[in-house]
Amino acid sequence: MNYDSGRKLHSWTGANSISLCSECGSSECAFGKMEPPRSSIHRHHLERGQSLECHDSGCLRFWIVELGNAAISTFFRDGRRQILSVEYVGAVVCGSMAMEESEQRLEALTDCDICEVDLTPWAHELRRDPDFMTATFQLMHDRLEKSTTHLAMLGRLDSQERVLFFLAEMAARHSDKGSIVTLPMSREDIADYLGLNSDSVSRILSRIRKSGLVRFLSPTEFTVPDIAAVERRLPVAVPKPHAAQTSHGVGGHMP
Repeated sequence: MNYDSGRKLHSWTGANSISLCSECGSSECAFGKMEPPRSSIHRHHLERGQSLECHDSGCLRFWIVELGNAAISTFFRDGRRQILSVEYVGAVVCGSMAMEESEQRLEALTDCDICEVDLTPWAHELRRDPDFMTATFQLMHDRLEKSTTHLAMLGRLDSQERVLFFLAEMAARHSDKGSIVTLPMSREDIADYLGLNSDSVSRILSRIRKSGLVRFLSPTEFTVPDIAAVERRLPVAVPKPHAAQTSHGVGGHMP
């Protein structure tokens, strides 16, 4: 998407289109054929635990996960951390979703490469462009749908169901039956994502392992022999990922 003053933006294909990005060459860029001004693109390499923040609710800043796994997290006044969502290769995170003085940030769960597209200087023109607004609305809709699913899971599932749901969601990103899944998160990360504590997560994982529903090959690797059997144990459906966020986007390690 090329922008010149007074000229309508064109070639917008939407946040879920997957094709070759002319700027970075990544086939995972969820902006698809978008060709933003070269000056708007910045790249970040984040090591595990490092983060990016956006406090300006008026910005049009997007982060695309090119490599690794990240999370949107927030911190409470007493220092407690809550992971709001886990982001995989191909995910687009909109910085404008963060409200003023928000403590939300994009945090690296594993070493990450993040492509930042900052369209803030063109905000006035973009907000009058119907194609851009349609694509941005779709991005917000997808984000709201993901957040709603997570909130429902936290609010209604018991602790064991939460962990089982999490493992099933990880397994769903692997299209091949019985594929080895590598957890991109530590026990503490999982606890902060599921609203539990790390000791509870460890105990529940041991219980699930004994049930045979999930087979652990190591502390960080597991397989699900029968995903349908796992889903029958859950009162909610396991969400299926977008094409850009399947098996090749799930990975990482625990220290």
